[in-house]
Amino acid sequence: MRTSTEILLENARAFLLQAQNPDGGWGYRFGSPSATEPTAAVLLALAPDPDAAPATEAARRWLRSAQRPDGGWGLDPEDEESGWMTAWGILGLARWDPHALEVARGVRWLIGLPVLRVEAAELTAEVRRILGIDPSLRGWPWRPGEASWAEPTALTLLAVHAAAAIEAYRDRVEEAVRYLIDRRCQGGGWNFGNPFMLGAYLPPRPHPTAWVLLALKALAPDAIRSEDREALRAEMHRDGGAMALALGQMALTALGAEDEEARERLRALQGPDGSWGQNPYVTALAVLAFRGGWPWLRRG
Repeated sequence: MRTSTEILLENARAFLLQAQNPDGGWGYRFGSPSATEPTAAVLLALAPDPDAAPATEAARRWLRSAQRPDGGWGLDPEDEESGWMTAWGILGLARWDPHALEVARGVRWLIGLPVLRVEAAELTAEVRRILGIDPSLRGWPWRPGEASWAEPTALTLLAVHAAAAIEAYRDRVEEAVRYLIDRRCQGGGWNFGNPFMLGAYLPPRPHPTAWVLLALKALAPDAIRSEDREALRAEMHRDGGAMALALGQMALTALGAEDEEARERLRALQGPDGSWGQNPYVTALAVLAFRGGWPWLRRG
């Protein structure tokens, strides 16, 4: 007899296969144009399923064709600029071959991405005094030349990890890890960027906290504190949305701290069509959560 989780996954798989576009990719809604992030996320969700092989092969072709000449990826093939979506392009393809040419080109683009930083000693000292952060540390930005943010930094680190390229870029990776640790919120967890703004400490948010914890688990597990886990647990339940619950469950699973209540709340949000909100991206995250979490950090 099939378990309730097996039925849930079968229904989600049926939705994802039905939602695939004729070009091989997925959009953020059923029938919307294919985009990098949902296509890569669905690839990760369907990868263990041999019956989905034709769909995943078509999706990999789409991702390869969407890569820009500079080695990066944009939001979709019409996007004229590479950006943080490059991390997702790498993740989708590295699941099959971490040493593929397209993966290596994507990693090189990310490593060479210009990032806004403060280098003058006087300005660095002043920012440290006012905001309590080190502005000289580089993470990664959403777009080239902008300031660093928690989510694109964490996703980039996960992409470099998936591409088995950590040792090749050790100095840059370690600086980004220090950036994430430096941006921890008071009491644990992460906000989108700085933990202090306009005279007040900012609260953690579930999405960046989950991504950062996954990245730290892969690269610097000793940097994770118990208050980070508890901040994630509290914020994912406070949010209550499918994305927060799925990302939170993935991160907690990687840390060996599953949350059964979150699992049941996420289960209850699945729609009759097998999706979460008719969104292939969120549905893929939910499938990953129920299948054991982030592919490169699953226990056992």
